Amino acid sequence: MNTDQGRALGQRARIRRSYWICQAAGWSAMFLLQVAGEDALRISSGPPLTRVMLVLGVFCVLGVVVTHALYLLMRRRRWLQLPVRKAWPRLVLAIALATVPLTGTTIFANLRFVHAVPPHDLLRPRTFIVLWANHLVILVLWMALYLAAHEFRRRRLAEVNALRLELVAQDAQLRGLRAQLNPHFLFNCLNSLRELILENPESAQRMVTQLSGLLRYSLQSNQAELVTLSEEVQAVKDYLDLEAVRFEDRLHVHWNMPSELNGAVVPPMLLQTLVENALKHGIARRSEGGDVTITVRPENSLIHLEVINSGNLPENPSLNGIGLKNARTRLQLLYGSKASVVLESIPENRVRAAVTLPLTAAEAIHESAAG
Repeated sequence: MNTDQGRALGQRARIRRSYWICQAAGWSAMFLLQVAGEDALRISSGPPLTRVMLVLGVFCVLGVVVTHALYLLMRRRRWLQLPVRKAWPRLVLAIALATVPLTGTTIFANLRFVHAVPPHDLLRPRTFIVLWANHLVILVLWMALYLAAHEFRRRRLAEVNALRLELVAQDAQLRGLRAQLNPHFLFNCLNSLRELILENPESAQRMVTQLSGLLRYSLQSNQAELVTLSEEVQAVKDYLDLEAVRFEDRLHVHWNMPSELNGAVVPPMLLQTLVENALKHGIARRSEGGDVTITVRPENSLIHLEVINSGNLPENPSLNGIGLKNARTRLQLLYGSKASVVLESIPENRVRAAVTLPLTAAEAIHESAAG
């Protein structure tokens, strides 16, 4: 049995349990109210209270049987799935017919046990109609309560299914975004390798080794929403080593990262996206190259990832590039408004790309998954 089947069986069991609890509570309350009313109105010459309680008990038990028969009929005929104009005539007719055995049983029990009313009075059509109308009100009230509970449960189930579908859609979107990021990242590395195969075979061999490590990280991270910061940083360093072969002395990298943050978790390929963006749109466009400064720092319950590179933003900078756009979308799906992406120009002809997200330790992720 899979998880969905087990969940469905558990849900049906909870519904059945709730139904029978409501049946027992409702008819027990009806019995107690009628007994209290009879006791308050009874006279000394009336029938014994025990006989009256017996008749009322039989009536309530039969009420459970009749209403349960209505419940089964509605379920098997799927009346509640029909349009209102088709469902309500069926419900009205079923209630009217179900009231007949209740009325007949009440008359018979009074004739057999109570003897509070002369038999000829009980057998009059008027008496039958009055009792039938009273019992009809009771069944209409039962039906109204059942329909209200059914509608409430239907809406709750629709909300749960909508949330479940939203989670599935988000998971599919995250996987799709990671699938877009990985080829974009790999193509840049392959282009660099292609240029070095003829110019510097030894460096090309070293690049192949580093690229295999990046491929392994890329494939592994594609299966996870979060990775440790140390794993992400190692991938970025491998990427920068690959690019350093292409840029040679035009690229200068500076790291500012406390070692205690190695155990923090971040979305895979996030920091690498910021660095790749800095090289592609900053360093690569400058004949003299430039500097890239990578800073990772904690602040209260947040972690800040910052990449500053030499270069300038266009007059109308945008986050609509594939890399930063995907990074922003992934952060929105994972953290909502708790995460942000900033791309801006800063003094001395530099560009700053910064990501802020909640600071979470790898141990917390493992504990959550285990729970």
